[in-house]
Amino acid sequence: MNLKDRITALEIDAKILERIASQYHETSNERAALKRAAIALWYVLTSDYEAFKDYLAKFEGELTAEQQVHLKAMGIDPDRHAD
Repeated sequence: MNLKDRITALEIDAKILERIASQYHETSNERAALKRAAIALWYVLTSDYEAFKDYLAKFEGELTAEQQVHLKAMGIDPDRHAD
């Protein structure tokens, strides 16, 4: 995935994170966590994407069915792959 495609993917994910964040009060822990997630996503996609891809390839944890349902309820597709 080239940089332009990564930025496009970030924009799509950022809109989802913004939509989720808007459900919480401005000073909530949830909103703060979503902001940090957006910043981390930006960092990964713009500065060290190859290392992140390697990490994902080696990551052995799988989401439980309950976690997948929860993510989908929040508007996040756990099966979507960035590359």
